[in-house]
Amino acid sequence: MPEDAVGWTERASLLSFEEIVDVARVAYGLGVRGFKLTGGEPLVRHELPALVEMLSRIGPDIDLSMTTNGALLPQFAAELKRAGLHRITVSLDTLSPERFKQITRGARVEDVLAGIESAVAAGFGFPKINCVAMRGINDDEFAAFARYAVEHETTVRFIEYMPLGRTALGGEYEARFVPEAEILQAIEADVGPLRPVEKKSSGTGPAREYRIGSTEGRVGFISAMSKPFCETCNRLRLTAEGQLRSCLFDGGEVELRPVMRAQPDSAARRSMMEKMFVDCVAFKPEIHSYYGNRQMSQIGG
Repeated sequence: MPEDAVGWTERASLLSFEEIVDVARVAYGLGVRGFKLTGGEPLVRHELPALVEMLSRIGPDIDLSMTTNGALLPQFAAELKRAGLHRITVSLDTLSPERFKQITRGARVEDVLAGIESAVAAGFGFPKINCVAMRGINDDEFAAFARYAVEHETTVRFIEYMPLGRTALGGEYEARFVPEAEILQAIEADVGPLRPVEKKSSGTGPAREYRIGSTEGRVGFISAMSKPFCETCNRLRLTAEGQLRSCLFDGGEVELRPVMRAQPDSAARRSMMEKMFVDCVAFKPEIHSYYGNRQMSQIGG
């Protein structure tokens, strides 16, 4: 997140819940079955459980998940479960209370840990953890996160730092970047050799996962910079303002909101949106650009 104030977006510029569901229905009709709510922080969107319930009614075979910072889960976890959410992933870049305060400018890691407990109590099981690897910030905690995965029989996924938005400026990316190989080496030096886990299908996401010894704990790596996986990427992203993007970085965007608001819901509008989905997929780059034009906090993972 930027150190100064976050830019204000007028509510009229944001898609309504009904518009989001309309886009999801088009995606469902084209064969998409996995939907993830991410952010920014999705739980700051007013009445988000209502959107979860609306999405859950699109079809009986959809997989509906969420990535969250976890701080509001004590308030919402049970309601999200009742609304039809299937899985939760929590973003957590450090296990140190003091370091967490520094990274988040004052938040409490205890609140996130309480959120994880709330998710478990609500019936979600222990969430997967997403950790962005950052040199000079949390590069001494990789083994600690692996031990955390063992202790809680979960998966910790290490995400390589990416040059998106402000992080691409002034040498910050180069100073913070830690490649997968270095993270893997630090973990194996502490917990021993890791065993690769074979993917169940091509639709299970970009992470390469490893089992930690004979335990149920796993670590995963999402290494967009050192090991780009563009040729297998099957993700599209819908921003809060209605832009459909085929890549976290630059390239491959279509603007759905103007089309949706220019004409009432109809077969013609649906046909046009379907074509825009197809166009967006066709725009997917063979390999992503080196820099991205939007902050990760704006576009989500």
